[in-house]
Amino acid sequence: MDEMVLAALAKWPNVPAVFGWLRLDARGQWWIKDARLQHEGMVEFFNRNYSRDGQGRCYVQNGPQKVYVQLDAAPLAARRTPKGWSTVPYDDDVPARAAWLTPDGMLLLEIGGELAAVDDRDLAAVLEEALPDWNGDAASLPAVLQVGEAGLPLATETLPALQARYGIVARPR
Repeated sequence: MDEMVLAALAKWPNVPAVFGWLRLDARGQWWIKDARLQHEGMVEFFNRNYSRDGQGRCYVQNGPQKVYVQLDAAPLAARRTPKGWSTVPYDDDVPARAAWLTPDGMLLLEIGGELAAVDDRDLAAVLEEALPDWNGDAASLPAVLQVGEAGLPLATETLPALQARYGIVARPR
């Protein structure tokens, strides 16, 4: 967390939290109300000061104020890189441990103990690499997603069930 944020927390410890105006989409992009945040400095600030509380609610610590985040899918978004996976808002280079495909075609990974949605712009290439012979039928989904040299356990699951399993509150109030 930024030093200026920590200083503001110490100076004003009882500022009320904000709900309902900040959103993180499945690509890891920030939205304020209905406008995508494009100011690079603000995006970097949000990424650095993003966390999750003990109740499973994600937030950005904006000075002394917690701004709770609505999630379209998961706390992280994953992009495929030559080295493996890059996640946003964090930029962790942590290997994935498991994978799930939802009935509506979203691919999610467990990365660093957290749930990450694979960016839909990477999905076709990842599935082509990992499941080249799969016909798209859920009944014939293999038990392993082979991405690069890593084989990940693969199962089908709904997004709400995965959010519950990982203790994620997608719509904090």
